[in-house]
Amino acid sequence: MDSVLSCLISDQIGPGPVADELTSELCNYLNLESGLLIRDYYRAVALVLELLELKSGSRIILSPLSPGVYIDIFHEKGIIPLFADVDSHTALMNRENVEKHIEQGADAVLLFCPLGSVEDMEYYQSLNVPVIEDISENFGASFKGSKCGSFSTITIFSMEPDKVLTCGGGAAVFTADSYISQQMDSLRKSYGDEIFLADINAALAIVQLKNIEENFQKRERIADIFLSSLNKTEHKTLTIVEGGENVHFSFPIMLKSGMKEAKTYLMKKNIEPQRAFVRTALEISGNDSGICPVASGLILRTLLLPLYPSLGKKNVEMISKVISTLP
Repeated sequence: MDSVLSCLISDQIGPGPVADELTSELCNYLNLESGLLIRDYYRAVALVLELLELKSGSRIILSPLSPGVYIDIFHEKGIIPLFADVDSHTALMNRENVEKHIEQGADAVLLFCPLGSVEDMEYYQSLNVPVIEDISENFGASFKGSKCGSFSTITIFSMEPDKVLTCGGGAAVFTADSYISQQMDSLRKSYGDEIFLADINAALAIVQLKNIEENFQKRERIADIFLSSLNKTEHKTLTIVEGGENVHFSFPIMLKSGMKEAKTYLMKKNIEPQRAFVRTALEISGNDSGICPVASGLILRTLLLPLYPSLGKKNVEMISKVISTLP
């Protein structure tokens, strides 16, 4: 907590040395060259599009389960979203759909892995188009030993309160590409401090980053207990891609049918589930759910149960017991 206390008693309120320290630590953690810490996710997404020179008429492949903020910005910028429906077991984009869009001349791929999941990054590196990797929900996950976020042209992640790494608000944009890194340096000098993350927020993230691997291990132990209980039911959770090491952002349950009965049962047991997919790109786009039937089905029948390091043994045992009897 030293970083937080130092910010509170110093005169430094805006972006400064603590934000620089967080940028450096994130570069080391993700094995990337440079980055920018931004005050809000929306501006960070807009910045990514600017850095990749994606403009009106550009076509970007994305999962229908991606955050709806992308559609908000695509509409504003005149960018065309190309939805690739997902696999029913992994909730990741179906390759056949991705390849169809690539053949039709997509300009970039947005790779959003929901709920701590991991994609086959070697496949996406082979596509010969810029890849935007959004690791908001799988920060800390890895593929074949390398951290997610280190495979793409440019990486972005939200640090809002409901994400893996949070500082109460804000986002980050990172890259290993030397040309984009130079562009970032130019933008850092041309923009005012008001768009960059303040030191007080950065200090909160530094504290979390120091303990993040330990917390991942705690989350994994809890997830293993929950999974053992879930295997006694007809319901499923996400399938892990070969070579992937997911992080347990939460505990998703893909129900065999609709969620009304399951939600009612869980609430009676004093467990408050949440919808796994809220304000998705598909929903915000206004497109008919029929264009992405698998994603539409997952939106309607996937719940999240609480999973965090401080859950406590008693609560873990209680939730585990309830999962094993989930109708």
